[in-house]
Amino acid sequence: MKIGFISDNYHLEKKSVEFVKYLKTKVEVSLYIEESFLLKDSLVSDFEEDLFFVKAKGELALGLIKLIEKTSIPVINSSKGIWNAIHRFLNSMLMEKAGVPVPDFSLNPIGVVPPFTDYIIKNIVDRKVYAFAPKIEKKNGQIHVKDERALNEAVGGEENYRYYFYQQFIKSKWEYKVYGIGEQLFFYKQLPLLVNPNKTESRQKIEDIQELKEIAFKAMEAVDLKIASIDFLKSKEGNYFLTDINCCPNFNYIKNGHKIVADYLIEEAKK
Repeated sequence: MKIGFISDNYHLEKKSVEFVKYLKTKVEVSLYIEESFLLKDSLVSDFEEDLFFVKAKGELALGLIKLIEKTSIPVINSSKGIWNAIHRFLNSMLMEKAGVPVPDFSLNPIGVVPPFTDYIIKNIVDRKVYAFAPKIEKKNGQIHVKDERALNEAVGGEENYRYYFYQQFIKSKWEYKVYGIGEQLFFYKQLPLLVNPNKTESRQKIEDIQELKEIAFKAMEAVDLKIASIDFLKSKEGNYFLTDINCCPNFNYIKNGHKIVADYLIEEAKK
């Protein structure tokens, strides 16, 4: 059996060392690193893998995945799922349509405020790896959080969107994180990043929350992801809201996470 692993250098070196090492003890592994391969249509006939696993979200990686999807080889996660996950406005609409509770959101030209008072501005397409750098403004009882990269992308660089993605700010004591690996879910909570930027310092494993379990499966189906991490906040009224979904989760936070993912991929390849 042979499994292809599509990654970028960051995810390979920082997040996937133990995963690749373990997977190689079970099956043959071929590595496709985004920064080092060229895409050619002729590649489509050269794939010999039984399954591909993707831990990247750049344009080259998406291009390679689309080539593979022309064959009968399964890919986890699909190009559709990755794009749906990294495009915040798109996945918010998909979630809302599927009945997944998300905060109010809007995509507005710069200078046009959203139809809700408390908000956070996030980057529209969450493609690059970066540290969240919030600017927090509190005025007249309102809170406005602006991600520095989102502001920069809107007015310059390669993106130059000229739009902001607004998401209603949900004040929550905890941020809840659910990891989904196929039909398995793993539950954690931590202090929100605005309270403690060191997200691992307060992170703790918790018992399954049935409501989040149902929402998580519905969310993964809505955007077409098999492996994901999903972030939730809980309002003062006790309602959960999905704020982010990540197609390249760091499963090292899960005990034996690298083994759980590898074993899942092997079972999927057998099918």
